[in-house]
Amino acid sequence: MAIEEIREDLLEYIKKERSLEDASKHFNVSTNEIMGLVKELTDEGFMISTVIKDNQIQIMNKGTTDFTADNSYTIEVDSNGLKTLVISDLNLGSKYQQLSFINEVYKKAYAEGVRNVIVCGDISAGLISPKNIYYNSLFKYDTQSQAEYIIDNFPKLEGMTTYFITGEKDHTHDIKNSESIGKMISDRRKDMIYLGPNHCTVNLVHKDKETGKILEQAKVLVRHPKGKVAYTLSYKPQQYISSMRSEDKVDMILHGHYLQCEKMHFRGVEEISVPGMTATTPKMKDDGVNNSVGAWILDITLKKKGIEHVVPTFIPCYQTIQNDYLTAKPLSTTKEKTVHVQSETEKYINRIYKFIKNGERLEDFVSGLGINMNEAYGLIETMKLYGKPIDLNIDENGVITIQKKKVRNPKQSTTKDKEGLIETNLCVISDTHLGTKEQQLTLINEVYKEAHRRGIDTVLHIGDVLDGDYTQVRKEQNYQLFLRGFDEQVGYVIEMYPHIDGITTYFIQGSHDETHLKNGGATAGKWIDRCRDDMIYLGQDKATFKINNLRILMDHPGGGNAKSYSYKPQQAIEGLNPGEKPNILLQGHYHKSYYMFYRNVHSLLVPCLVNQSQFMKKMNLQNVVGAYFLKIYSDEKGNIHYFEPEEHLFSSKDIIENDYIKCKKLDIRNPKKTKNNKSNNQDK
Repeated sequence: MAIEEIREDLLEYIKKERSLEDASKHFNVSTNEIMGLVKELTDEGFMISTVIKDNQIQIMNKGTTDFTADNSYTIEVDSNGLKTLVISDLNLGSKYQQLSFINEVYKKAYAEGVRNVIVCGDISAGLISPKNIYYNSLFKYDTQSQAEYIIDNFPKLEGMTTYFITGEKDHTHDIKNSESIGKMISDRRKDMIYLGPNHCTVNLVHKDKETGKILEQAKVLVRHPKGKVAYTLSYKPQQYISSMRSEDKVDMILHGHYLQCEKMHFRGVEEISVPGMTATTPKMKDDGVNNSVGAWILDITLKKKGIEHVVPTFIPCYQTIQNDYLTAKPLSTTKEKTVHVQSETEKYINRIYKFIKNGERLEDFVSGLGINMNEAYGLIETMKLYGKPIDLNIDENGVITIQKKKVRNPKQSTTKDKEGLIETNLCVISDTHLGTKEQQLTLINEVYKEAHRRGIDTVLHIGDVLDGDYTQVRKEQNYQLFLRGFDEQVGYVIEMYPHIDGITTYFIQGSHDETHLKNGGATAGKWIDRCRDDMIYLGQDKATFKINNLRILMDHPGGGNAKSYSYKPQQAIEGLNPGEKPNILLQGHYHKSYYMFYRNVHSLLVPCLVNQSQFMKKMNLQNVVGAYFLKIYSDEKGNIHYFEPEEHLFSSKDIIENDYIKCKKLDIRNPKKTKNNKSNNQDK
């Protein structure tokens, strides 16, 4: 056998680990000849391992993919930064794929001005052994057919570029066939850039057009980890960020694989978990995996080093489409057409299927084709493999007829265009703790000024307006307050809390506010409500606020912080009785900032607007200072189609020492209107 022939056959032969001696005997050449070929193939990029086991050299072809490589890629952006669609876990080739929804979010992102897409792995369904019980969850069973399907059907919009990494399902192609499906796709689709396996650091760079000097830059790690999904959504991402050394830290991490939706700012890193784009598979059901479906649009603004600001928009999918793989059509607006070359078998199947008459007797079908009954059954099974919906029906007389299954066309829009939806803008704050020397009224004023600038007329306060009176159980609080007792604290809020024409604050009480009720039987919220026409008290600890048919549960729970951000809101959502689930859950108390989409509820931990107290320092509790600005697009029934949870955070540099002495009242009101209101109140 010629050495070139041996070279090709050797790659196939050592897909399983073989000893050097066995390879030498198999090809009837010396061991040195085999090692020379191994060196040559390694130089060409094949990952061929050579190890010594039991005093024998073992060789194995692991393909051309280096799964441990540190991949990086640079995207040049302009002064506006990067606006990108981020999706993950598409599972294309599976009967549970949702190509229609993928097409839909591409169109919506394109309409929003997005021209870059990032896919965080598992673009394909991967290979499943025929012996595996989940084998029939595929409709494309091998590497070539999955690659061809993606090349032919993945959205192709003029000027849109898709950057993607591969995940563990994609890597089944590498492991079994030594072929990278990522490379196969990118070689045939110029609009799809393969960034590598498992992870890639994407460098966002803004350069001066004339000099080429870098003006702004940030690092975004696109990652598809392995392993089982933890019950607590935030646990794995927090654990990963905590494990990073300072020199390895990036500005943002985009996580695939977890099939969950969340966003948090943790240890200086913007973390976003990207949900899947697939219906719940039998394996997910058996493993008890919670499967969120949706996509992110991220508007990222850069600074000299790092990320200045992120405006995230989440597009949820509440109802997936059954048998979408049979009805979804390719989305393309480009002149370039991808030609799918049909095999002779596929041509034959299409021709036969086209001329099958509904209700035709199987006997007539068999005689018409001139085949026997066994061949007919085999032909029908082959049609099913090629995605042709067909059934055999037996009537009461035992007559078998052939029926083409009618596949219902799916509802084309799981989310509507923004123009046809109701826009709701809210400012959400919590835990202002007025009355303590650590209060930050100046920052509260800044949030209200920003709300006024944005034209927002509704502020939701999620409790602990006051620092309250814990002096009976916490003696040290005496020295931390500058306002003591009910009269001083409530009077201060009535006098000093921001007052802006057109803005109404709806608030609940928290545990600190409740101390006045426990100590003296007085409800602070009721008195604030009576004396301030722009502040409306909704209740103690919990209240449901309704606006534009949205149900928003405002919750100020008790108890301590959990290490994982998502644990407490997950518990709260699971503790709701059937029929009680709101559209949005807002939780105060924890002084954290976190967003997740869980069991079809948009949930936020709302940060505080007070400096870290001595108690929090002693308990080593993180204190996140800031607010949320929410932009919500919903239909007339209150179903949310776009959810934009924009953080407005303050750093330690923004905290003002002794602000309780320096702060000034924010009052933006029409003097005449104020005078009339006062006289009206006096008349009442």
